[in-house]
Amino acid sequence: MRRPKLKKASKRMTCHKRFKIQKKVREHNRKVRKEAKKRGHKKPKKDLGVPNAAPFKEQVLREAEQRKQRREELKKQQKLDRQKGLEKKRKQEANKKDAAKVKLSEKKSAAKQKAKANQQSEKKSQKFFCKELKKVIEASDVVLEVLDARDPLGSRCPQVEQLVSQMEGEKKILLVLNKIDLIPKENLEKWLDYLNQELPTVAFKSAMQQKDKTVQEKKHTKRRSAYLDLSRSSLCFGSECLLKLLREHSVTKERVIQVGVVGFPNTGKSSVINSLKEVHACDVGPVRGLTKCLQIVHIDKQIRMLDSPCIIAAPSSSALALALRSTADIDAENLVGSVDAILKHCNKQQIMLHYNIPDYRNSLEFLTLLAQKRGMLKKGGLADTESAAKLFLYDWTGAKVSYYSRPPPAWTLSPHLSREIVAAAQQAFNLQDLEEDNKSTIKGSKYPNEASSIAFQSLGFTEGIIEESELPEEVVDLEKIEASEDEEELTEGEDEEEDEIESDIEEESNRTASGKTTSEELKAKNSDLGKLPTGKQLKIEKTGDLDDAYDFNTDYM
Repeated sequence: MRRPKLKKASKRMTCHKRFKIQKKVREHNRKVRKEAKKRGHKKPKKDLGVPNAAPFKEQVLREAEQRKQRREELKKQQKLDRQKGLEKKRKQEANKKDAAKVKLSEKKSAAKQKAKANQQSEKKSQKFFCKELKKVIEASDVVLEVLDARDPLGSRCPQVEQLVSQMEGEKKILLVLNKIDLIPKENLEKWLDYLNQELPTVAFKSAMQQKDKTVQEKKHTKRRSAYLDLSRSSLCFGSECLLKLLREHSVTKERVIQVGVVGFPNTGKSSVINSLKEVHACDVGPVRGLTKCLQIVHIDKQIRMLDSPCIIAAPSSSALALALRSTADIDAENLVGSVDAILKHCNKQQIMLHYNIPDYRNSLEFLTLLAQKRGMLKKGGLADTESAAKLFLYDWTGAKVSYYSRPPPAWTLSPHLSREIVAAAQQAFNLQDLEEDNKSTIKGSKYPNEASSIAFQSLGFTEGIIEESELPEEVVDLEKIEASEDEEELTEGEDEEEDEIESDIEEESNRTASGKTTSEELKAKNSDLGKLPTGKQLKIEKTGDLDDAYDFNTDYM
């Protein structure tokens, strides 16, 4: 049987161990005092009090008590001031929120009014376009309908041709097939044969509107008009043929004739007038609907040209017709749909070769690849598909892309024309001379190869709006405006939260620097900081005061 232990273990230790512990304690205390001295924390001096032998002891003690009371009152007053400041801050934040709500409601109402005003101005401009177009047709003896040679049927408006044929005064219609240098030669000849069976058609290539050196030399003179560049690429073809037909018609009329120029946007109406005048008389550019009102240009003593605004495409037309013939710029939401409508009617391999991009599955992927190819990138390296879509549409409505459509296999008379109208139009002009002149025009110009051009499938005539009553009434889409404004409100709220967090952090750092932060305030601040949203957490550094603290449970040998 084991003997029970009657006494506790002795706490005695060897002198070597005791002296070693005492040495470690002294070194630790010395290190703590040294670090405290570096940080500026000094040990508060002990108040020795007032000795009994000192004179006026009671008065000194009374003054000390009064000072203590004043300090306590000052602390209470500072506490009340802080509470009042917090209440004032809360009221200001509430007022700011109310003001933000009022401002947001004002923004919504202003956006609605602006949208309504934009739609009203657009509708007014469309009404004005219809009025001016009708004025041009009524005042003209000969109406030139300018067609894009890449899609002649798609740039023809049956409503205009029908209106001209129904008006009194024996008005004549001439078709001007512009931009012939953008389609293959064989395709041009087929289109001329097809169109000449209905109405007399003139092959035409407008001159490039470039400033010559003569303009720079005559800057300070009275003549400041922009002359046409006479280089090979900017020469005009077909102007002699067209002027010859118009002069012959003026001889039969025995007076000055007025020639109205009509057509869809970007077919080259103003460019045709500038080429005939050989001076930059009308503004031209890739912007849709650049010509806003009727403009009279005197070609010579016999011919007076009337430039008109473009024909407005009917909203009931196909997406392809609206993408290429619409008067207004396409909205950001409909850009992808417009590009998709064009891509569906083209050969995919030819599009890939023309823009030098790899295979794509849909129009959005095509725009992404095109944007990356052209360097159109947003913040973060994202592809700017909207800019790429605008560039693509400018290429197709302008004169940069060489594409062609084939005429129908068999000719049939258009439903809006009759045999009598066609016969009268052909009798008014000498068709044999017109055919010879067209052949000489075809020989003089240059054309792209069929392999380098893009095959395009046309959808036929594009319906236009002539009467003001046919214009549709548009409704302001308020849901889209409100959705965009809600997104702005959310971003503003997030910015306000970030500002509040930053201000709290600054206040805390100021308090800790001045040494006025109590332990309770620090605990509250740390608990609040622990609840910060993700992505906005603060890095709180731990103090290294207790890193080298002595552990008495460890035996240092």
